[in-house]
Amino acid sequence: MVLLKKGTIAAAVIVASVFAGQAASAQDASTPITKEQLEAVEFSDDELRKFIKANGAAVEVQKEGRDAVVTTIEEANLTVDRFNELAQANKQKKLDEVATDAKEKEAFANAVKAVVKLQPENKQKLEKAITDEGLTLEQYDKIHAAFQKDVAVQAKVQLLMQEQ
Repeated sequence: MVLLKKGTIAAAVIVASVFAGQAASAQDASTPITKEQLEAVEFSDDELRKFIKANGAAVEVQKEGRDAVVTTIEEANLTVDRFNELAQANKQKKLDEVATDAKEKEAFANAVKAVVKLQPENKQKLEKAITDEGLTLEQYDKIHAAFQKDVAVQAKVQLLMQEQ
């Protein structure tokens, strides 16, 4: 978390991690899955189809959100890499040592404020993308967690994706 001006402003440190981990992507299963394993998946085909659509929409929303964050940082006359360097320095309470001058510190502070403003809107868009596909956030999270851990769920999602 980035804290500026006596803790009044907080934001995510690394832009690349702002949205990381919120959407799934299909992975190859390393071992063959049996028909019995596929049938034992606790989610219906309909739920998994909704998950596939919701995930696609979520990925797109995340991309748009990342692009908006990058644009916001660049509008503050910083590169993403420099913003991340300054954010890391700020986290370590070394911003004064790393920033080249007061103008750069001000640009960083302005970028942080703008990025913080984007976060609730981006989160809302992500949630809407999921619910618009007919899943609750809880359902999506449950399927997503299962998808990450269970090769049978991964295989079933891949099969359904191939059918589309």
